[in-house]
Amino acid sequence: MDFQGALGFLDRHVNLEATAGRVHGLSLDVMRGLVACMGDPQQDVRTIHVTGTNGKGSVAAMAASLLDALGLRVGVYSSPHVDTIRERLAIGGTIIEEEEFANLIGDLARYAEAASETPSYFELMTAAALLWFANEAVDVAVVEVGLLGRFDATNVVESDVAVVTNIGRDHTDGQGDWRRAIAGEKAGIVRAGRPLVLGETAIDVRDLFLAEQPDPFFECGRDF
Repeated sequence: MDFQGALGFLDRHVNLEATAGRVHGLSLDVMRGLVACMGDPQQDVRTIHVTGTNGKGSVAAMAASLLDALGLRVGVYSSPHVDTIRERLAIGGTIIEEEEFANLIGDLARYAEAASETPSYFELMTAAALLWFANEAVDVAVVEVGLLGRFDATNVVESDVAVVTNIGRDHTDGQGDWRRAIAGEKAGIVRAGRPLVLGETAIDVRDLFLAEQPDPFFECGRDF
């Protein structure tokens, strides 16, 4: 498979990024099935998982820069891209090359064919990132959530650190108690007994994050 063939393969799959997201009816089952066919590469990668309505990309870039300065080999998975899809996958600040991307998607296509359900465009890209980072033996990956968190394809990772920047309306209609609804979805990336860095300052959603039992818990306005 060449680079154009890889793009064609991805484009034949449903692109949920092109439509407004929905909280209800989402599931990680397809993504879990896909990574299981791949041997669960996410288990071999230490991860910083970043969500939030605004600032995800900036926070991911800053985290990667700090880790790189410590001499670590750092992978970054982000979305969306501006000029080329290759921007979504980077190691050490360098995006993946066309040939390497094509080979990666070629491998992924075989795994996707073996999966019981057809994955979406974003699920395929997320799986590709996790496979690449595992194959390249990165020390840590900074992974940016695509939408919300709890049922986002990236949430198959068992993150070592969760980061939540802020809470905004995202892709909701803004009706009802939207702030708590969205906060509850973003809190889904938090893992019990593992660090959470929370940038959101609204007191009325704090309990939703604490309910996930992060430890330690770093909070904007108190710890930084």
